[in-house]
Amino acid sequence: MIAAVLFVSLAILVFINIPISISLGLSSAITLLYAGFPLSSIPSILQATVQKFALLTIPLFVLAGVLMDKGGISKRLIKLANSMIGPIHGGLGYVAVIAAMFFAAISGSGTATVAAIGSILIPAMVKQGYDAGFSSALSAISGSLGTVIPPSITFIIYGMITGVSISNLFLAGIIPGVVFATILCIAVFVSAKKNGWKSDENKSSFKEITTAFGDAIWGLLSPVIVLGGIYSGIFTPTEAAAVAVVYSFIVSKFIYKELTNDKILDTLFSTAKTTGIILLIIMNAGVFSWVLTQQGIAAQLTELALGLTTNKYIMLMVINLIFLAAGCVMDNTSAMYILVPIILPIAQALGIDLTHLGVVIVLNLSIGQVTPPVGPNLYVAADIGKVKFEVICRKIVPLLIMSGIALLIITYVPWFATALLPK
Repeated sequence: MIAAVLFVSLAILVFINIPISISLGLSSAITLLYAGFPLSSIPSILQATVQKFALLTIPLFVLAGVLMDKGGISKRLIKLANSMIGPIHGGLGYVAVIAAMFFAAISGSGTATVAAIGSILIPAMVKQGYDAGFSSALSAISGSLGTVIPPSITFIIYGMITGVSISNLFLAGIIPGVVFATILCIAVFVSAKKNGWKSDENKSSFKEITTAFGDAIWGLLSPVIVLGGIYSGIFTPTEAAAVAVVYSFIVSKFIYKELTNDKILDTLFSTAKTTGIILLIIMNAGVFSWVLTQQGIAAQLTELALGLTTNKYIMLMVINLIFLAAGCVMDNTSAMYILVPIILPIAQALGIDLTHLGVVIVLNLSIGQVTPPVGPNLYVAADIGKVKFEVICRKIVPLLIMSGIALLIITYVPWFATALLPK
């Protein structure tokens, strides 16, 4: 009965359009009252949820990503990618995917990647004859790479919930991120051939390419320094985030000299706003997760699931369907805190590698970022591309199908997630 109170109250609150972060907290409070727990216990749970050193990583990586966007690094990465592959048939589409990969290795955020890369490339693609809806949809789904390619905020949250090494999760996300990007490039190739979208016929000379590379080198070095430092053991992911902030500030302010005082204030405001939203969700979701565990709801659901099947391959498909559905209606953080405590004991009982599971879950949620009705990346890209939401929803369908292929490959071939892990 306690489980029914928790989930029914959550469903009602969400249905009447209460924000998911508030709904999680309110449904937890209602359940605690029903179970006879004093509400005075909630503040201590909230404090325990956010009083974790690893959480410092989130605002720091957000700040580093915003600094690199405001400081001109993103446009230099795009210029380099365009000089190298822009002249290829459908080249600007490939540029959108590859530039998103580069920026994803800096920002750790899917939505930030869409805003930084899409604001430059969507107008450029439309000007060159690409369909506005497709251009917006491609930028939206390319931004999802920011959730998969390290450093990823979603990986950090998964690691905090499960206790899985964040460094290992970062390593595990590299090859799946490349697979995801490659399949998106195949989709671009097919669409470009079908619609006759031409490349930029003004091919860049070797000198122009080397000049663009020299200009973008400081941005390219950022993920090398950050991820290299983590994997070599020089610093932890949290320390790496602090290094990323310092490095981004120095490059943007003193090398590219595009980070003005006004932009610094905008950067701090944007970071504070994003961090505040994430932490509000984490606090309320933490209470919800505590209720799930404390009241034995997670254990009951685990027993129920194992009673239905003990085949881990079938269970992996069920997990995919659950997280794809969750990604359609809620943000990544909420989905993690609600579902991972339930899925975790099931995965452990079936012998599913938890690092591989983390990659599968994060890839599901990254696809959810571009799946209606929530799909935050879609709203950002539609706004940039000046297209109606229903238009971008239609154009995203073929790309979602290709993403589903990538998801199945990563789900049933664990090697892609575990190949780089230390033996």
